[in-house]
Amino acid sequence: MKQISLIFPFVLLLLFTNAAKAQKNDTYFVGKWDVVIKGLPKGDTEALVNFQLKDGKLAGSITDKEEKKDMPFTAVNLKDSTVVVKFDHSSGEIEMNLLKKDENNLTGQINNQFDLTGIRKKED
Repeated sequence: MKQISLIFPFVLLLLFTNAAKAQKNDTYFVGKWDVVIKGLPKGDTEALVNFQLKDGKLAGSITDKEEKKDMPFTAVNLKDSTVVVKFDHSSGEIEMNLLKKDENNLTGQINNQFDLTGIRKKED
């Protein structure tokens, strides 16, 4: 019986540690990111990616800086240090993978074809 009473606090500690890790990953992407998508047919494109928490889940949009067109995410899937989002564009549904590089930088791809880099935008 003593062994069970010693194991129980340890299990609780592990659960709280995992919950804290998950919360940190959820909030990493929150905010605005200046993104450059490289190698598109029309050339490199600058965009603004905006993430926020809605009802405890990531949501957001991407805005093409040249066209000023805001495209809300239709799906957001966060796993570890990677978020995969989908959004509708005039050329169809686009999938974008974003990977945490460090505290203020990320990398990724559009449709597993075009590379991108992003820098966290400083709040004004």
